[in-house]
Amino acid sequence: MSKTLKVGLIGTGGIVSGAHLKPGWLAVPDVEIVAACDVNEKLAQKLAKDFEIPKVFTDFRDLLKLKEIDAVDICTPNKVHTPAVVAALEAGKHVLCEKPLAVTVEEILAMRAALRKTDRILMTAQHHRFSPESVAIKAWIETGVLGEVYHTRVNAIRRNWLPISPGFIDPKLSGGGPCMDIGVHALDTALWLMNFPKPVRVSGRAHTNFAKGFDIPGAWGEWDRTLFGVEDFASGYVHFENGSTLVLEASWLQHQEKPEEMNATLLGRKASVSWPDGRFHSVVNRTLVDGCLHPHTGRKPAHTEEILAFAHAIRGGKPSPVPIEQTIYVIAILEAIMKSSQANKEVEIPNFD
Repeated sequence: MSKTLKVGLIGTGGIVSGAHLKPGWLAVPDVEIVAACDVNEKLAQKLAKDFEIPKVFTDFRDLLKLKEIDAVDICTPNKVHTPAVVAALEAGKHVLCEKPLAVTVEEILAMRAALRKTDRILMTAQHHRFSPESVAIKAWIETGVLGEVYHTRVNAIRRNWLPISPGFIDPKLSGGGPCMDIGVHALDTALWLMNFPKPVRVSGRAHTNFAKGFDIPGAWGEWDRTLFGVEDFASGYVHFENGSTLVLEASWLQHQEKPEEMNATLLGRKASVSWPDGRFHSVVNRTLVDGCLHPHTGRKPAHTEEILAFAHAIRGGKPSPVPIEQTIYVIAILEAIMKSSQANKEVEIPNFD
């Protein structure tokens, strides 16, 4: 690989122009974006024009034929992730792929099989791990101040922020609703802060409470209610091998005060801490103690730090900053919530190591 890291973009929607490119890839030294691909050629051409990207494709397989490309950044609808990731790995490219990496464990295991045949890196774009707040909380937890974490509460809930494009609401493209869309963000971060205990069983429930009707107006506009085929609310209760538990709620539409709540609270024997606000509570000498952690200074926005970490790992021959072994269990939990709801019973999670 030359000093310049050459990158291809697969999928050219809003997350690319608004986060992955600027301030993401454009903040990484010695990077050249050499190609962009989207089934919507006009969208790809516009991105190429706006960011001076020389080559445009409508089929990711054609992009992957470019020998000069070292890595690809995949930001397609969820259902395209698996074929694009596997094809990219087989073509010898490093891969950064937007969350969720896939919507089933079976798909991720197919990715892992392809990954094990190469020396490339596969990284799930879980950018919340890289925010200044998350890094500060993680560093504080690693000093041992929480003690044994026995329970965690996780929320990814919105009042009326329902994404209206088919890529989110059509199950043929998304594979799931808020559970996979925003639940994956909060769950991944919470498990990372917990140091990824092994989940063993899950009970869950999913509903479509409001998305088929007109009771709650959408902040991002109207959506096709005939196309809407996913849940708008899901909840799950997770048991871990070490005896700890976790409760997750994910929703796009519900009656609540705030437009969005994306947070987690870890309850430990010595203290508790909340993400992302960094508030902690404890006892010292039988005196109740409350405080707040402050973010690390000097860090760039989360998406930029995420992409910097990916590029650094490639250049340094280091492991993926978000290992696929961790992502497998994140998706296993989310998939188990939906399976549990459908079967109306608890679902066991096997060991995928």
